[in-house]
Amino acid sequence: MQDANARFPFTARVLILRQFLWGAAFYGTYVLLTKFFLFELNYSEADTIMMLGAFGAVGPVFSAVGGFVADRYIGSFRAVYIGYTAYTIGFFMLGIGALQVNIPLSVFSIALIGYARGLSATCPTVLFGNSYSATNREAFQQGLTINYSINNLGSFLSQYFFPFLVAYLAYQGNFFISAFLMMLTLVLFFTFRKRLIAAGNDLDKRPVSLKVWAGFIVGSAIMLRLVYWIFANLEQGKYLLYALGVCVILYFIFEITRATIAYRYKMCCVLIMIFIFMVFYFYYGQMLTSMNIYAINLMGSELMGFIPIRPESNVAFNPLWCFVLGGPVIFIYNWLEKKGYSPTIPTKFVAAFILTAISFALLGLSTGFVGEDGKIAADWILWVNFFQSFAELIVGALGAGFIFEMVPRYLSAFSMGLRAVALSLSGILAAVISTKIALPKDQVLTPEIIEGVYASYFYNLAALAVVMAFVTLVLSRVIAKLIRRGEELEKQSSEQDMATDH
Repeated sequence: MQDANARFPFTARVLILRQFLWGAAFYGTYVLLTKFFLFELNYSEADTIMMLGAFGAVGPVFSAVGGFVADRYIGSFRAVYIGYTAYTIGFFMLGIGALQVNIPLSVFSIALIGYARGLSATCPTVLFGNSYSATNREAFQQGLTINYSINNLGSFLSQYFFPFLVAYLAYQGNFFISAFLMMLTLVLFFTFRKRLIAAGNDLDKRPVSLKVWAGFIVGSAIMLRLVYWIFANLEQGKYLLYALGVCVILYFIFEITRATIAYRYKMCCVLIMIFIFMVFYFYYGQMLTSMNIYAINLMGSELMGFIPIRPESNVAFNPLWCFVLGGPVIFIYNWLEKKGYSPTIPTKFVAAFILTAISFALLGLSTGFVGEDGKIAADWILWVNFFQSFAELIVGALGAGFIFEMVPRYLSAFSMGLRAVALSLSGILAAVISTKIALPKDQVLTPEIIEGVYASYFYNLAALAVVMAFVTLVLSRVIAKLIRRGEELEKQSSEQDMATDH
């Protein structure tokens, strides 16, 4: 492409605008789902937590499938275009479901949105990367940072404003706005389709056979039916997600037994990192489950004493802090490198667990500051999200690169899927554990209940995060030894091969 060496190629700018529209549409709907299921569809707190947990888990686990389909059969551009069409239809149908207070239609709409996320999630990054030339990778990394920041900006704006708009447009009005925003992305993709196809993979540049389309349609119908079944049968659906995760991990262990001795050591490191990864993202999953329910029940309606905010908008604090802290975190990393210190990935997870412990300790502490109106100041939730978002920024981009370096190339795509499955498992586990604080309908929140249910739960999570910081510190030494041993064996094998050649 003619501007592929620019700092922001034209195609990259189109995709950054797409990211803003998608972030606003998806997270604007996401922020409303908890109260929508609680009060409009009359779900219990426990079922609502499970629904949101499953919604967060389904996307990552099926994104591995979506990426495989895009790579092997239909192309990245087509996968995004079809996925965003499904998003548009899903949001529109969710609006109709809200208008009619129709539970089956609403659940099917959520399933369609989950399918769209699974199909299209990995492909925009492919298009974004291909819009830059092979010699312009530094600009590509900077572009990714801007893209992530723009996503957080769109997410924050919609998560803050959508709950206020409910009073004027009801839930269906907001869902229709999300459908309109996704429709704009389709217009964008259609208008600049030639440039986007050029940034796609080889499959995007040639026709797809009828046989492949038929297989794709049948596979999509099966996938959509499966996702709907998970949402409609949450109790059984969680076991299906567990089973899928266990099978993937067992297959990876089987591949360890088949790998060379050098790679066996490195792949054992991956298993350890997957464990650490799952535990951290279990905490991240609390933001949309237990923390969200707590804030909806107890958070006040003013931030810093003068900024109006709806309790369900508490989740907007996360993208706000990610947007604000992105630059400072990069500065800290650069400063450490200049000082000659580059912390290892496990060490970064140790820091993340410490920040997480502070976050949940603050959350537990906030239960002792309920005002006369039966609410806590929104400032507590703001600062809780500060520490949790800081932790997320430290480790958010980690894991994928580490796993890629530790496995044989023939397992690289599967291993990325393993990471997605770990995210899915941690999300559903977060939902399952969070149901421990679910209260019956119309439960009066007395000081005893707040102390016995919320405070003890959050303090226990804070204590576990401290334990995980120490466990991760110990495991980091194990990982270092395994990697060192694997590299030694690789070096020996290479030397033996060279001796044999001579």
